Amino acid sequence: MIIKTYQKYLLKNYLWCLASVLLIFISLVFILNIFEEINFLKEKDNSLYYALVLTLLNIPYLIYEISPFIFLIAAQYFYINIFENEEIDSMKKFGLNNIKILSIITLCSFILGILVITIFYNFSAQLKHFYYDLKNKLSEENKYLAAVTENGLWLKDQNNNTINFINASKLKDNYLEEVSITIFSKNFKLIKNIESNKANIENFEWILYNAIVYEQNSPKVNYEKFKFETSFDKEKLYGLFSNLYSVSIWNLFNFSKNKNLINFSSKQILFHLNKLYSYPFYVTLMCLVSSVVMLNLDRKRNKIFFITVGVLISVSIYFIKYIFDILGETKDLSPFMSIWLPILFLTIITSFGLVRINEK
Repeated sequence: MIIKTYQKYLLKNYLWCLASVLLIFISLVFILNIFEEINFLKEKDNSLYYALVLTLLNIPYLIYEISPFIFLIAAQYFYINIFENEEIDSMKKFGLNNIKILSIITLCSFILGILVITIFYNFSAQLKHFYYDLKNKLSEENKYLAAVTENGLWLKDQNNNTINFINASKLKDNYLEEVSITIFSKNFKLIKNIESNKANIENFEWILYNAIVYEQNSPKVNYEKFKFETSFDKEKLYGLFSNLYSVSIWNLFNFSKNKNLINFSSKQILFHLNKLYSYPFYVTLMCLVSSVVMLNLDRKRNKIFFITVGVLISVSIYFIKYIFDILGETKDLSPFMSIWLPILFLTIITSFGLVRINEK
């Protein structure tokens, strides 16, 4: 397909606007994140170096998260430019109407959305994995550590006056399976060993089922239920091990088919996959919303007014998405419905703005 001259010009203008907005957001995200990481590492040597590394590893994920709003603001910037230069009036004289302009940049957004989800997302997921791994190693002078090896899940937990090393074969729902706990004193003198076939980890006080406790110079003691205090609960463990944004889209397919040390629920994976599938449509809709708003507003308004409208729209859409995401995560709605309903809802509302848009 041959791209016409006016299409090249509009695409070049839109991509330049998108790149400019992206650069601004990268700068803002870098500044905000590096201060957060410096505060996290303030008691460590080379804190600035590690803060810089952590920030660079985390930026792609953060940019991906806010990218729909980058598309929205970039579309606003695009229209502001052609309004100020009165280019839109010149285009109309040559038979180029608002629908054609709108369709060019929305199609461009859709194609970019596909590229983001197939290439950039997998890149950001890999960096996010490295980010979690490095941050975990730097956490509070290795006071709390977590790792996944061929021998299962390993945790180091410094609690009160003891240092605990915890090993489990699998993390599944609210439980750790085949748990072994070795407890040392602060000077690494062995205190006791605990073995259990299952541990309920919903709270910081774990409940170990069918536990066997071995202490030096004492016979083993069996407990039907044994309480054990730790610095880890279910939420913290899943946060360390199973953040799906650190998993590439290809591995997500494998997780949905195969059993792993960390047992992702099928609904959790389906919810996340639907978010990824919907991404190209979501960014296209954001571009469409911005186009409809800009073409229906008085173009003589100043930039501050347009920016304010863009921020209000972004916040409104964010809260709509957030509410539906919560409903999906709490199982009040199916993953499919929680992801696609807000997109359908916003599409219907936006379609009303397309009526007689060529007359604007």
